Amino acid sequence: MAEKKTISTIAKEAGVSKTTVSRYLNGNYGYMSEATRAEIAKIIEKYDYVPSGIARTLKSKKSNLIGIVVNTMRHNVASKTVMGMQEVLEHSGYATIVCCSNDDPAAEDSAIQMCLNQQVDGIIIIPCRNEAEKYQALYDRGIPMVLCMRRVEDWKHGCVYVRHEPLIQAMLMHLHEQGFEKARFLLDVDSFHKRRMGQEFARLAAEYFGMTAQESVVLVGRDEDRIHRALDDYLIAYPGQRKALMAVNTHTLFLTLAHLTKHGVKIPDELGVCGYDALGWSELVTPGISAICQPMYRMGVAAGEELMTALREQRSCEREIALDGEIFLRASTIL
Repeated sequence: MAEKKTISTIAKEAGVSKTTVSRYLNGNYGYMSEATRAEIAKIIEKYDYVPSGIARTLKSKKSNLIGIVVNTMRHNVASKTVMGMQEVLEHSGYATIVCCSNDDPAAEDSAIQMCLNQQVDGIIIIPCRNEAEKYQALYDRGIPMVLCMRRVEDWKHGCVYVRHEPLIQAMLMHLHEQGFEKARFLLDVDSFHKRRMGQEFARLAAEYFGMTAQESVVLVGRDEDRIHRALDDYLIAYPGQRKALMAVNTHTLFLTLAHLTKHGVKIPDELGVCGYDALGWSELVTPGISAICQPMYRMGVAAGEELMTALREQRSCEREIALDGEIFLRASTIL
């Protein structure tokens, strides 16, 4: 029989004290260096180590804690998703631990480990990687979990996401029908999720507007100056043709509208504008802004309900739940 690994084993191999390992397991990193944290995490993963008390808790399902690991808290849409999760979980008698990976796989690994160290009964993850291997390892350990918001390739278990492809198609079809001859998508980050959205936009822009992927999808980051330069370049491109653009999120859309307003660009006559998840204010500004809206709160609720059902039935999460978003067409894209 293989020797049972203990905190002492982890500490000895990492070259640190048992107290340091204990602090790591409880998420109390304090002045612990990144190198030390990484070494402890590597050894824990090597041995698939779970403290005995935590293993008992996971088996008995009695901690009444759920871990939530989100990719970002930068935007309001993420907080609405977490609100939906928490409402369901708290109604079922569970408290939550919310961690943010900031789209960093190493930070995501640390956040997941910290949740396990805190004896969670299950985990909901908004993933930052497109490979299922790490998530599959958790599943294989018998940890109830749901992936939310982003589809991960080769993941065959519990997940909740929005169908983006028909939403993007409906918006581009609308732009084409309104007489726009070119359309461009402004992306903020090169994450696997945003890249997939950009690929779908590029495919449809080639079909409707005869554009290459390099023409139709532009990575502008989150920097205000880069967004402004991209807008100025687009305004002078394709002279004599009617153009529209779609911003990937509220931040990018807000900076776009501010720049166009400052320079007196007429919407939609000089440039059609639409966006993603322009919550509330998009219908109040002049002109009203056309927008694709994801059901963020409902997605969080669905993820929470799927996890709670699995815990009640003492099974893993297996359902794939695909939600439909909505499109609101307003004056910013109607010629």
